[in-house]
Amino acid sequence: MRLRNGDFYTNVFTNKLYRLNEDNDSSWYMSLRDEEGYHETEKISGRDMIRLVEGSYKKANEKATPFLS
Repeated sequence: MRLRNGDFYTNVFTNKLYRLNEDNDSSWYMSLRDEEGYHETEKISGRDMIRLVEGSYKKANEKATPFLS
């Protein structure tokens, strides 16, 4: 699996849509914007993010991905 900054994933437990992000230090995190505001997961290494994504997320259909600003 290869991580791509800006890809969208759906959490299989909550069905919420998250965006995958890479920061300037090459750490990875998921972000979520909902009615309660903006949320970020803990920043982790790429290898750990791959494990997290493979176990708890599914890639979102790009045509169904909403435009987030």
